[in-house]
Amino acid sequence: MQAIDRVSTVTIAVTDQEDALAWFTSMLGFEKKMDVRSTQFRWLTVAPPQQVDVEFLLASWFPQLVGKNATWVLSTRDCQGGYEELKAKGVEFIEPPAVQPWGIQAVFSDLYGNKYALVQESAQAVTDEATSSALGLSEVVPEPDIVEVPGVLPA
Repeated sequence: MQAIDRVSTVTIAVTDQEDALAWFTSMLGFEKKMDVRSTQFRWLTVAPPQQVDVEFLLASWFPQLVGKNATWVLSTRDCQGGYEELKAKGVEFIEPPAVQPWGIQAVFSDLYGNKYALVQESAQAVTDEATSSALGLSEVVPEPDIVEVPGVLPA
């Protein structure tokens, strides 16, 4: 038996859960996934609509950590397009889209200063038309042809 099956929840330190909920839903398009209240605290999670396995817990009980979260990586198929869409909504970017060894990345912060990297992975960066356009490339790099070598079985 494996002791840990999966990562399910990532904590984001916030000052006000209602303000954070409004920001994540209106600015990033996330959905509220869970909202459980008790007399001591509120368990409030959000995630992108298509996300089923990992949620952000908007936790107001770590005031000393607000704005100090490690940078969380958010995947996208189109970093440039995502950057433009989020910037138009008023999301503050610290770094515009730039090519990195792992792909194309732009970094933004939430209303409390926590940072998020919007990343289009390098495999997509090579073949995606939106990326080629964002990078100023004239055309999409084609997939390499498979060359058969006599006596060698294909992988």
